[in-house]
Amino acid sequence: MSKGDIKSFCRSILPQDFDQVSRVTGRCQKTLQASLPDGVGNMVQVLTVHSNVVSVAANSPVVANYLRLHIDKLQKTLSSVVGPTVKIEIKTRPASLSQVALPEKPRQPKSVSPSTASRLSSSAESIEDDSLRAALQSLAKTLESSANKD
Repeated sequence: MSKGDIKSFCRSILPQDFDQVSRVTGRCQKTLQASLPDGVGNMVQVLTVHSNVVSVAANSPVVANYLRLHIDKLQKTLSSVVGPTVKIEIKTRPASLSQVALPEKPRQPKSVSPSTASRLSSSAESIEDDSLRAALQSLAKTLESSANKD
């Protein structure tokens, strides 16, 4: 698939006014950030603009309430971008989306006694399936070597 094919495919599935909405959304974001205090502007994101309704997401309920408190001023500010009948919808982004989850440290496997590893090895010998037998013997060998390190 060529670059032109991909571009035409994307154009065929996107709404016709996608470019215009994207530009207006970007302008609303810049205008909103410029009109809000530094700490607050970075915690607000314009999600979309549709039919003179600007959907805004706040990172916390505190910021959302701050926006609601100043909604008249914000609507007046955004009317220069969207139009005189602008309405702002304020949504709070769930905390789970705002926080980056740190990967958990991998747990150390429990140690296996040498007798358990030996029993696994002897049990593997009675398995008829060659690949399963080889896998169990490999596991037993790994367990034996880790048991000997402890």
